[in-house]
Order: sequence, then structure tokens, then C-alpha cells
Amino acid sequence: MKEICEEQLKRKRIQNYMWIFFPIIVIGGLKWPYLGYGVLAIMIIFIILALSKGRQWCGWLCPRGSFLERVFVKVSLNRKAPSFLKEGFLRWAIFVGLLGFMVFRLIKTGGNPVKIGAVFILMCAISSVVAFALGLIFKPRTWCSFCPMGTLQGLLGPNKNMVFVSDACIDCGACAKVCPIGTSPADFKDAGRVASIDCLRCRECVAKCPLGALNC
Repeated sequence: MKEICEEQLKRKRIQNYMWIFFPIIVIGGLKWPYLGYGVLAIMIIFIILALSKGRQWCGWLCPRGSFLERVFVKVSLNRKAPSFLKEGFLRWAIFVGLLGFMVFRLIKTGGNPVKIGAVFILMCAISSVVAFALGLIFKPRTWCSFCPMGTLQGLLGPNKNMVFVSDACIDCGACAKVCPIGTSPADFKDAGRVASIDCLRCRECVAKCPLGALNC
């Protein structure tokens, strides 16, 4: 348990550095569109890392996720998000819609490097507006529960760094309260592991479980 608590402190420190890149890229990108290539680089790196770490990098390193969890949390109502936000139809509608819009905008650039960078800034800005709206009303990282990039990471590494649920779990709800996106590991007790592509591998639930029923 001591190791888990130390890991959570490490995660917090990392996020407190990572969130700084979010306003730099989004706000700075409005004047210097080339910063949009930073967004592209993050997307590529996270996709590659997901093959071995699942969504752990989404839970630890994502600049926007870190901003929502460490800064935006101060103004969030922190309510549980409605379950339909995680349903497959909505998730894939958003995935296909945003991907299609991005491809359309990239084609419209005609290969202009400045305009290409601006496309990635635009995509980040649009999704951030939605993330802020949802994060204000519900949990700060509600957007992350169906974020297209997060979904892709989850699909690429579904069995990496999983949280396991033992029979000692009594479904007290402590884990769901601390989960950044409101996932309840207790719902996966029968499976013995959190078999969900939504899990951010943040280990907050493991650290806060009063019975030590969760492990990784």
C-alpha cells in the first residue's frame, strides 16, 4: 500500500507539470499554428505507448486531462455523469464525427503547413470546449470517458496494467468516488478485473480501497 500511495504522489507531481502545456498549446496555437504539431506529436506518442501501457499515459501524462483533474476541478460541481455518455453509439458517433471533420479540414489546407497546424489547434479547442462544459457540471474528466483518443488507447491496450478486483470487495463505492471518470471497479468483481477501455490506470481506486480489495 505504501508503494501505491507513493505512486499516486508521483502521478500528481507529473500532472502538475503536464497541465501547463495545455494552455500553452491551445492559447499559443491561436497565434502560432505550428504548435498544432505538438498536438499531433502527443497523439502519435500516446497511440504507440498504449500498446504496452493501455490508457495509463492518458491517466498520467495527458496535458488536458491533467488540467481538468488538477486545475479545473476547483470549479467543477463534481457530479456523477449520466451513463449514456459512455454508451457505444455516442462514443463512436463522436469518434467518427471528429475524425471525419479533421480529415475534411486537413484536405482543405491544400498541404499548407501553417493551416495543417491550425487544424490540430482547432480540433483541440473544439473538444476542450465540450470537455469544459461537461467537466463543469459533472466530474472534471467526464470528457475522458468517451474521448476519441482515449477510446483508441483503450482499444489498443485493453489488457495492459489492469486493476484486479478480489472477492474481498463489498461494493462500498469508495473506488467510484475517487475515479476521475466515475468508473466503479466493483461492477467488475465477477470478472476479477476492470475489463473496461475507460480505465485510466491511475490507481486512485487501489490507493483508496479501505479493504485492499483492489490491486494492480
